[in-house]
Amino acid sequence: MKNKFYLKEFQYHDGESFVTFNIYDLNENKKTITVAITNQGKISLVEYDLLQDEEGLYFEYGVNYARINVDDFEEVND
Repeated sequence: MKNKFYLKEFQYHDGESFVTFNIYDLNENKKTITVAITNQGKISLVEYDLLQDEEGLYFEYGVNYARINVDDFEEVND
């Protein structure tokens, strides 16, 4: 049985290091996504606008507005 607090995860390389995202909340009504971001040993909980186009749901991260697709998040194996 899986823990109901299970967070899907995605790793993104920002050019210098890997950044790990874990979905904390996805609210399609408010069109927001809240993710726990682990970057160089620091963890932040950040809410982003949830955007959608023909490829699906995504949010934009960082100064270069990197596109992070929600469909790219995967379950972490126990």
